[in-house]
Parts: sequence; structure tokens; C-alpha cells
Amino acid sequence: MATTISTLIGTGFELCRVEEFAPTPEQIAENPFLAEELERPMMLLVSASKI
Repeated sequence: MATTISTLIGTGFELCRVEEFAPTPEQIAENPFLAEELERPMMLLVSASKI
């Protein structure tokens, strides 16, 4: 995650928003294998604009 964010900043982007997806307790109850996703982001969404 740090590499992605640092690269964006280093190449002149301004971060607008960063979101990490984590499963809800209900999703984990239905699919216990998702519990491991609490240790690292399943997805990283970054919104950035060139300044």
C-alpha cells in the first residue's frame, strides 16, 4: 500500500480518498475463509488527481 501511495505522491498526484475493503461480520459468518481478509486489505481504492 505504501508503494502505491508513495508513487502517486512522488509523481505529482494529490490523494483525494483512500478506501480499504474489509468483510463485514455477517460476510465472515457466511464465508469463514474471509476472516483472513481482516489482516490485509482485500482491495485498495485510491482516488487521486494531478496537481
